[in-house]
Amino acid sequence: MAVNEHARGTAGPLERRGNARRRLLAQVGLVVVMITIVLSGFFYTNAHQQALIDLREGGRQMRIAQEALMDAEAYVLNRAIGERDGKYGEYSRAFEALHSRRDSHLARLDRFLKAPDGTGLSADATLKSLEAIWTDALERVRAGKLDEAQGLLGDRRSAALMGKMRHAFESFLADWNSHFADHETRIEIGKSVVLLSQLVIAGMMIFAFRSGAREAQARAAAIQAMDASRTQVGHLFEMTDMLQSATDHHDANAVLRATAGELIGGFGGALYVFNNSRDRLILSTSWACDAGEPLPESITINQCWAMKRGKPHINRSGARALCCEHHASGFAALEIPMVARGENLGLLQVFAEGSDAEQRLAAILPLSSALGDAMSLALSNIALREKLRNQALRDPLTGLYNRRYMEDSLDRYVRLAEREGRKVSVIMIDLDHFKRLNDEHGHATGDAVLREAAAAIVGALRETDVACRYGGEEMIVFLPDCDLPDAALKAEQIRARIEDLSGAHGAKISASLGVSSVPSTSSNSADLVKAADTALYRAKHNGRNQVALAPVRAGWRDGTENASDQAAHLRVAAE
Repeated sequence: MAVNEHARGTAGPLERRGNARRRLLAQVGLVVVMITIVLSGFFYTNAHQQALIDLREGGRQMRIAQEALMDAEAYVLNRAIGERDGKYGEYSRAFEALHSRRDSHLARLDRFLKAPDGTGLSADATLKSLEAIWTDALERVRAGKLDEAQGLLGDRRSAALMGKMRHAFESFLADWNSHFADHETRIEIGKSVVLLSQLVIAGMMIFAFRSGAREAQARAAAIQAMDASRTQVGHLFEMTDMLQSATDHHDANAVLRATAGELIGGFGGALYVFNNSRDRLILSTSWACDAGEPLPESITINQCWAMKRGKPHINRSGARALCCEHHASGFAALEIPMVARGENLGLLQVFAEGSDAEQRLAAILPLSSALGDAMSLALSNIALREKLRNQALRDPLTGLYNRRYMEDSLDRYVRLAEREGRKVSVIMIDLDHFKRLNDEHGHATGDAVLREAAAAIVGALRETDVACRYGGEEMIVFLPDCDLPDAALKAEQIRARIEDLSGAHGAKISASLGVSSVPSTSSNSADLVKAADTALYRAKHNGRNQVALAPVRAGWRDGTENASDQAAHLRVAAE
């Protein structure tokens, strides 16, 4: 009996200790699961927030296209009834806006235009038919045949096509807007999951606290983990919100450095992003990397295992460790490829030192991945905004800046030059006999010549010079800190480069150029462009394929070589 009681007395504490250990393990496991759920809820919510942003942008683009179609129709109808309000340029810009969105957005209207069996015109075909009808109507208006134009526009086919396009736009936007509620509901679900997970963690910790004083240490650790998880999620949400407002890489890098210091303090790090040619990664920013060897300024993709595998990689110390070729630091490094919308955007590096560096890096891998994902979306959004900005400011055919950018920038440059006593010159360029080139060799050749001429112009300029497409085959260049003689020499270089394009196309290619300057020939930006344009037409009148200078203003004197002496060095007439 005594032996049995002794056995029961010794087995009881052991069993209780085993139960306590199992409860502790279960609690730690539940904390890990809840943290995983919280991070998953964050990623889920962030993904649907990004989807909402994409939806808003898509709807905005379609509304722009819809307004452009309405503007084009209004212009044609007004002209057909004899009204002369509005300019043809507005009609042309409306169709440019429609054509620029033809493949990316208007193609989505096809399912609203075509019948279920696939019959019916596509959006592109419908738009082309309308454009053809309106073009015929405008030609009759110009010929004074208003009755014929009105009859053409009153034709049932024209009205039916326009009605289908209106209906397609309205149906698309209604369908497009219906997706907002779905994404917002999913975002609320994600937030609810995160909140519920936190409440579950809090409830579990309260239960653990009541289980006894002997488990106080485990409870404190779990509470600390819960607080750290909540803090981390809060920082991640704050980082995502801040990155939505980042306008460029400088802003995004500042948010990354601040957030990394809060979330993964005690670790250094660096961010590499692709250069413009996407053949290497360039160091964009770094933090807490003062000690040790300097970081490489650039990394090729073939040097990095993380980029080649598309997965996180830890560069470990030791002779047998598999390390990237670019890794020269004595620290262990966690490298995470950054991907958003299926595109590689860069590389995030996290550094640690010490005997347990590799274990510490492995422990923060989920958190570092969350940092990388948030930064990837920010870089993708910045790239998208930059692309949209370039599309708004650049001519799609030549890649040069458009006329609107030219007018704003030139006026700003001239005002700055007047305030600081500096010079600004303008070169107006017009390709000779371009219409004949299109008629004899086709518009594809004409477009190719325009592109190559633009490239030849840009190749002759400095980084501070600006080249724009003025309209049609006319281009304009303005040169800050450049007087009239130097601008004349630059114009001659451009003329020679354009003439050299003749051999590649089997046709005579040349350009006439006019040069003006502030303050030697003009006093303001409007006079500057007008003087260059006048000089251009003088060059054409004198035989084309030459440079002509605007006359120097009366009473203007400078210590440099005067324009007439400089013009003696120029080729005045074509061979």
